[in-house]
Amino acid sequence: MTRNVVLVCLDTVRKDFFDDYAPRLRARADVSFEQCRAASAWSTPSHASMFTGQLAHQHGVHTHALDFTALDCEDTLLSDLSDHRSVGISANVYAGSAYGFDMLFDEFLDVSRYHRFPDGLDPSTFIQEYGEQGLATYTELLQQIRASERPLKSLANIALFRANDLVRHGPLEDWPELFDDGANVVLREAEKRFDDSGRPFFGFLNLMDGHEPHRACRGYDTQLHDVPATWTTEEFDNGDVVADPEAYADDLDHYRALYGTAIDYLDRKVVQFIDQIQATTDRETTFVITADHGENLGTEADERLFGHLASLSEGVLHVPLCIVNAPNGYSETIDEYVSHLRLRDLLVGLANGETPDVTAERIPAEVVGLTPNNADIFERDPDHWDRMLRCVYDSEEKTVWDSEGGIDVYDIDHARPCWQAHREVEEERNPTVPDWSSSLFDTDVETYKPEAKADDHERTVDDDTQRRLEDLGYL
Repeated sequence: MTRNVVLVCLDTVRKDFFDDYAPRLRARADVSFEQCRAASAWSTPSHASMFTGQLAHQHGVHTHALDFTALDCEDTLLSDLSDHRSVGISANVYAGSAYGFDMLFDEFLDVSRYHRFPDGLDPSTFIQEYGEQGLATYTELLQQIRASERPLKSLANIALFRANDLVRHGPLEDWPELFDDGANVVLREAEKRFDDSGRPFFGFLNLMDGHEPHRACRGYDTQLHDVPATWTTEEFDNGDVVADPEAYADDLDHYRALYGTAIDYLDRKVVQFIDQIQATTDRETTFVITADHGENLGTEADERLFGHLASLSEGVLHVPLCIVNAPNGYSETIDEYVSHLRLRDLLVGLANGETPDVTAERIPAEVVGLTPNNADIFERDPDHWDRMLRCVYDSEEKTVWDSEGGIDVYDIDHARPCWQAHREVEEERNPTVPDWSSSLFDTDVETYKPEAKADDHERTVDDDTQRRLEDLGYL
C-alpha cells in the first residue's frame, strides 16, 4: 500500500546538538543515518538539492539566483510522487512563496513568527503599511478586521501581536518571548491539511526555531538554560563575533544554551505531531526528519566561525537524518555516508514501501557564495566571504577547496559528530584535490563561480518579506 511521507526539516539543526537535545525523536526513530551530510551550507541551495538530487551548480538555485521558479517540477521528487497530493508549510522565507518555492506544491502555506492564525490579518504587514499609532491607523485597522474573512482570528492576531510587543519592547521585557518561531503554527496547520482520505500525501515542513534570532521563549525548558529573558542574538552582529570571538564569550555561551533548548522544544513538538498524524490517517505515514544545514557555534572544531556563512565545516554539513515508522528492512543504525543528494531516492522509495540503499563511500557538497543580505561581513573581505567552496568525503577524510585557490584537508571522526581537525601541511607536500572528485561535479569552481556571479539576478521581494528577513537576522 502506498504510504504517506512527511519530510520534516529542522532548519539549522546540527547533528551533535540533535543527538544531545532530541532524545524523543531518536527513541522513536526506526533507523538513523549517522553520517548524513547536507549538500550545501544554507537554505536556498540546500532545499533545491534535497528536492532535485543535484548540487547547486547543477540545479542553478543559489546565492546568485535565488528563485525556485527556475526549477521545473518534473525535475524534482514531486514528479516521482505524482499519485501523492503535495502540501508544503514553511516558516523559512527563502523556502517560501517569496522565492517561488510554493510553485512546486499542490498546496502551500507560508508561516511567520507573529502571524499566529494565517487565515487572519497579518499585524506586521498592516503596521508596515499604515504605521503603529494614530486615530486614522486604528480606524483603518478596525475596518480591515471587519472586512476580513476571519474577523475573530484577525482580532486575535492583533491582540497577540500587541501582547508580545509589551514583552519585547515594553514593561514586560523581563518575560520570555510569548511565541516560538512558528513551530506551533506550522504543526497545527499541517494537522489540518494532512488528510489521506482521498489520495496519499507528501508533506514538507520547515521549522525555523533552531535558526537565529534566539532568545528565551515561553515553552522552553528552563532547566536547560539560565539565559536572561532580556538577552537576544539581535543585539550583536555575526561578523563581529567572527572577528573577535573572545569578546563575545558570554554571548556564545548563551547562544549555544538557547540553541540546544530550542532543539529540545522542537523534539517535544514534533513527537506530539507525529502521534497526532498517525492517529488520524488511514494509511501508514512515514516521517523523515533532517536539517537543511547546521550551524557553526564558535568552537575550535568550527574554526571559531559563527553562523553558517561561507563554510563547509562539519558543524554546518553534518546533520541528522532519521526515519519514524519506516518500512521493514533497514538496520537501526546506518554508519555509511549518506548525502542529501539521495534524499529524493529515499523519499520516493519510502512512499512505495521500499527501503532503498542510499549510502555511498564518497560524497560531495558545495556552496556557491555568501548568503545574501550580509553586506557587513561581505565588506570586510569580499573575495574571501563570497568565494565558492566545495568538499568531498572519503573515509574519515574531508578535502575542501575554493574558487580562490585554497585547499585544506581535515580529519573527521565518525564517532564524534560535527568534529573536524585541520590536517597540518607537510612542507614538501601541498594538499591537492583528489583526482576522483572530478566525477562528482560537472565543472570546476574556477569556471563556475565567475559565470554565476556575472549572471547574478536578484529577485524583488515585498516589504513583508523584507521584514521577515530582518527578523531572521539577514538584513
